[in-house]
Amino acid sequence: MAERNNTTPHTVWFPCDLAALADGSALYGYAHPDTRQLVVVGTEEQGRIQPGAQRLGWLEPAAAELASAGGGGGADGGLVARRGEGTGALQFRWQGHPCHGEPYDLEADLFSRHQGLLESAAMGQCGVIVCGCGSVGSLAALDLARSGVGRFLLIDPDLLAIENLCRHQCGLADVGRAKVQAVADRIRQINPRAVVEVHSTSLERVDPAVVAAFADARTSEGERTRTLMLACADSRRADRHAARLAAALELPFLAIGLWERAFAGEIFYSHPDTPMPCYGCAFEGLPDALGSRQEPARRFYSTEADLQKLDVQPGIAIDIAYVTQIGLKLAIDLLNRANPAHVPRLLGQLSQYTLVCNSNDPRLGGERAEIFSHPLQVTTSIQVAHGASCPPCRWRG
Repeated sequence: MAERNNTTPHTVWFPCDLAALADGSALYGYAHPDTRQLVVVGTEEQGRIQPGAQRLGWLEPAAAELASAGGGGGADGGLVARRGEGTGALQFRWQGHPCHGEPYDLEADLFSRHQGLLESAAMGQCGVIVCGCGSVGSLAALDLARSGVGRFLLIDPDLLAIENLCRHQCGLADVGRAKVQAVADRIRQINPRAVVEVHSTSLERVDPAVVAAFADARTSEGERTRTLMLACADSRRADRHAARLAAALELPFLAIGLWERAFAGEIFYSHPDTPMPCYGCAFEGLPDALGSRQEPARRFYSTEADLQKLDVQPGIAIDIAYVTQIGLKLAIDLLNRANPAHVPRLLGQLSQYTLVCNSNDPRLGGERAEIFSHPLQVTTSIQVAHGASCPPCRWRG
C-alpha cells in the first residue's frame, strides 16, 4: 500500500445512491484523519443508527461555489459534495481540498466475498430470534449478521457489566447499556440495512404475538421468510420455553450452551420438516452426567455474585467461541434447508444432541471431563428419543 502523507488526497467512500438525495442534505459518517479516509453512511436518519456517526458536511446545490465550503453547510469546514456540471457525478472536497471518491453499493459489495458460498439475497431475508445476548448470543448474532442474515429479534433482560467484557462482543463504551441495544448497534455497524428489533426482557415476558409476527414476516413474493429460534439464554428452563414456542410456530430450533468453566458445551437442534424429538425430549432420559448443566443458576457457571462461593471459574472467550461456532454452522444449515444450492456444513452429519469438548482434563471439567476421549472432540453418537410426556412432540403428531 502506498504511504499516505499530508499531500495525499482524502478518499471518500460514499453510497452509490447518494446523488439521489436532495440538495442541501446533511451527510453523516466517519472521518479517519490518520488514514485520510472518510466514510459517508447517508443522511441523518442513517447516521442515527450508526454508533458514533457524525455530521461530516452536506450535499451542496450545483449553483453554489466550492469556495464556500468552509462557511456553508459543511461541519467545521468539513465535507462538501457537489454535482458535476453536465454529468451530475459527485465531486468532493474535505476542508477545502479535492478528494478522491469511491462509491459503494451495500447490496452488491457488502457480502461479495460470499459468492459461491452463501446466497446473499436469500440470507438477507432470513430472520433469527436470539434468546439471550450474552457471550454466546452476542457472538452468534454478529457472526450471523456477517453471514448475511438480515433480520434479528434480540431478547435479553440484562445490562452489560464490566465483568462481561472478557467474554462479550461489546466493549467498555457499552457497559451499563442493555445488552440487546449494544448488540443491535454492532449488527448495524456490520449491515446498516439489517432490521433489528430489541426487547430488554426475558422471552417468557415477551408477548408471544410479537414473536409470531416476526416469524411470520413475508418476502416480496408473499412467501414466509425463513426464521430460526436460537436459544442462548442462561438455563435449560429458558431453552425449553424457547423450544415450545418454536414448535408452536413451526420454526427450526437451535440451543447452544456451555458447561462449567466452558470445558465443554452442548448443541441441540430440531426443525419441523420431519418428525424428530424436541428439546424437552432430549433431557427426559439422559444420564445425569450429560444432563446436569446448572439450573436455575446461570448457564455458564453461576451468577457472578456466587462465583466466590464455587470451585469454578468463568470460561474464557476462545473456549466459548469454539462451541458457538460449531452451533452457528448448524444455524446456517437450518436456515438454508429448502435451498437446493446450499451445501450443508453439519446438518445430517451431527446428531440432534451434540457435545463439544474444549478440554478433557479433569482439572477443568472434573469427573465429567472423562466422558471425552480427547480435546476438541465433537460427538456424533448421542441419540435422543421422543418423550412420552412432551407436549410439543404430541402437538407435532
